Amino acid sequence: METTVIEILTSFIRVVQVVPNSYGVLILGRLMTGLGFGCVYIATNLYVAECAPRLLRGSFVGTVSQFGYQLGTLIAFWAGYGMSFHSSPFNIAWRISNIIQIPIGLAFVVISFWYPESPRYLLEKGKPVRALKNLAKIRSGDPESDRVQEEFHEIVASYEYRKRYDPGYLGLLRTSGMRKRLLYGFYATALQQFGGIAALTMYATLIYKSLGWDAGHQALAINGIQSVLQLFIVLVNTFTVDRYGRKQLLIWGFAIQSLALLILSSLTTSFPDNTNKAAAVVEIAMFFIVGLTYCWSNGPIAPAIASEIFPTHVRDKAFSLSLLGQTACLLALTQPWPRFNEEVGPKSYWLLFSLNVVALISVIFILPETKGISLERMDKLFGQVDAVEAGEHDAAGETGKLEEKALGGAVGAERRSDSLGEEDGEKGVGAREVEVASEKV
Repeated sequence: METTVIEILTSFIRVVQVVPNSYGVLILGRLMTGLGFGCVYIATNLYVAECAPRLLRGSFVGTVSQFGYQLGTLIAFWAGYGMSFHSSPFNIAWRISNIIQIPIGLAFVVISFWYPESPRYLLEKGKPVRALKNLAKIRSGDPESDRVQEEFHEIVASYEYRKRYDPGYLGLLRTSGMRKRLLYGFYATALQQFGGIAALTMYATLIYKSLGWDAGHQALAINGIQSVLQLFIVLVNTFTVDRYGRKQLLIWGFAIQSLALLILSSLTTSFPDNTNKAAAVVEIAMFFIVGLTYCWSNGPIAPAIASEIFPTHVRDKAFSLSLLGQTACLLALTQPWPRFNEEVGPKSYWLLFSLNVVALISVIFILPETKGISLERMDKLFGQVDAVEAGEHDAAGETGKLEEKALGGAVGAERRSDSLGEEDGEKGVGAREVEVASEKV
């Protein structure tokens, strides 16, 4: 329900962004759009993480997050390419680029009414029966099946143990284990932007022009082609992240990006005036490799890690705070980049190469692997008490009662539904018999 409300507000904000005739209203619309996007991004990643199966969680979160982002950039880049041919009136281009976001937002509003609520969220709100029913639904099982019962038991045991802890922001700072997790959250989201991908994406057309690709609308077309490739390369993450692990994919990703940027930096330093056409082609290829690699490595993996390492009672707050790592790197690299690139020139890409090497080394020595660990069992990875085992030991009675209550309510509801269905069926048969008899008469 919260996601639906956010989508409605975001769609309304986009309208505000399209209609202004003054700079102030435009800025207000942009600020409100950013706020709406931030809320949707947080809610979506948390929702998918809490509903996804344990062995496919990285794939689900990473694909939804990155595929959605890449689809948006594809639409934006090609809209920019199309409107680059439009010159009069001058203020139509940016309005159309914003208008096309409205039907997409409204479509998500409509779809969101069919989202089943997260079972973990329902249990936190004191609705165990609905929690079990929804868990059975999203696992394509029934409340009495072993796999559903096993997962529900972990959720309930963890919930009973965690009830003693503060669910507010201060709860994130009370224990060393939680502070450690928060630092890992900052670190994980920072990895997404640490290599400078945002600078390369935001200023791609300017970069391509600086490398000699400035004939007509050539730079915009290259941007658009890259966005199409990036959309589909996300599927590499979909089929590999839960097989090889988050850490392994990040190591491969940063290694490939580092190598591509090493080649790029060497070429731009050797041919600063873009006099060698073959070198310019290789430079563009290296840009493509960096962008494509990002889309299956640090792009989707960062939100997957940050959304799964925190316990349920503070997951929303901890994840939102963790995104400060992403924002800090984003601002630190994108804001000064145009001036830095202008003053340093072709050698500026050595900075991005160095940052990717640093990121690679840090992943090897710092990042823990979270593949295959359930959300409720994540505590042990960070040196804390296993909440499931503690709940089974310290609150066994309460855990058992809550599971029995949920199972009784869910099974009872199913039986009543089946009974009503049978009664309706019998009524239907009777009505048909009367209808046939009347026809004979």
